[in-house]
Amino acid sequence: MAHLIKLNQLDLNHDNTRNYVPILFNLDRAISMEPSVSGKHTAIITAHNGAGIRVKETLDEILALSKGCVKNVLNG
Repeated sequence: MAHLIKLNQLDLNHDNTRNYVPILFNLDRAISMEPSVSGKHTAIITAHNGAGIRVKETLDEILALSKGCVKNVLNG
């Protein structure tokens, strides 16, 4: 069974503007998660994306989302 959470992935446009695209991420695919060098994002490393997926959420927010409920609202 997949463990899906909703995250906001950083989408760098050609003009270097930063937008976020909502994605459903399967936590089972994560190898590691760490704060990005800039400290503004969390980098999620997967077997298929060694460079990492940069998301807006912090490590603490991802942990809370992974537990299935935040502020009495079911995630997903």
